[in-house]
Amino acid sequence: MRIIIQSIAVSLAVILLAAPAGAQTCRTDSIAESTPTSRYILSENGTVTDKETMITWMRCALGQKWDGNTCTGKASQYTWQKAVEAVSKVNKDKFGGVNTWRLPYVPELASIIERQCFNPRVNLVVFPATPSIAFWTGMERMRHPQMAYIIDFGEGEAKPSDKSYAGSIRLMHDGPDGPWWTPPDMSSMSN
Repeated sequence: MRIIIQSIAVSLAVILLAAPAGAQTCRTDSIAESTPTSRYILSENGTVTDKETMITWMRCALGQKWDGNTCTGKASQYTWQKAVEAVSKVNKDKFGGVNTWRLPYVPELASIIERQCFNPRVNLVVFPATPSIAFWTGMERMRHPQMAYIIDFGEGEAKPSDKSYAGSIRLMHDGPDGPWWTPPDMSSMSN
């Protein structure tokens, strides 16, 4: 009996040590896939186009590099203002031959959330090596100019954050027919 218990303990230790720390967990048995790989057109230049929204995304977070198969390196962290400045630099450099990259709005960035997976909450075939951290959006919080929205790719939560917070960024550009989502006109909202 003691040998059996020791064997089980050793087997469990091997299994736990073999699993990478913080590995993505997907509940394929109970939650339908929300971002199947078939929904995307994967390009060799490190971009991907969503066939539903027609948004083209950078496959890697800024700071990571596309090596033809995956994203390497570490995602850079930016305050919101530094993120806006980084977008200008990417557009000046014409990543993927495009100069219309921008920070996504909350619904746009949320469109790539994979509901059946956690840590990170994204399709890792389409967006490899995505860290389970917060990513900035281009949406500022109404009546709170010091805040903008982030989406946490660990849990998939969208929430306002102080613009001095350090978050990552994944850029997008609109499809040929224009924006998939347009923010509502809030100018008529009373204070």
